[in-house]
Amino acid sequence: MSLIPRLVVAYDFSDPARRAFELAVFMGRQLKADVHVATVLESSESPSSAGGKEIEDLRQLLEMQTRDTVQADGVEIRCHALGGSPADAIVALARELDAPLILCGTTGKGAVARTLLGSVSHDLVNKSGAIVMSVP
Repeated sequence: MSLIPRLVVAYDFSDPARRAFELAVFMGRQLKADVHVATVLESSESPSSAGGKEIEDLRQLLEMQTRDTVQADGVEIRCHALGGSPADAIVALARELDAPLILCGTTGKGAVARTLLGSVSHDLVNKSGAIVMSVP
């Protein structure tokens, strides 16, 4: 059994997120781990009340942008579209899956921008309790 049987990739359709996804697929092959790719429809509403059709459309787009673009070679890739706060939703999924590793892209914001706008990767580190790998 692998030390890391499953991992979560936070995916926001950016170039760094794509690189994080590609790294996750590589790591999934090496570790024989399932890869769970998650994107979040940011909403101040509770995650369960986020629009069902919008969430399903987002999940299908996520599949087209990720799972359907790589040769998985035996790696199980599952796509999740969630609602709510991005960091909170990703942390909740990682906990639900008991995933010890989260990968995310980083935008390279400076300290001032990070302070004013927040940072999902920073929140993942502080909230998750998992190993968080930030990919530029």
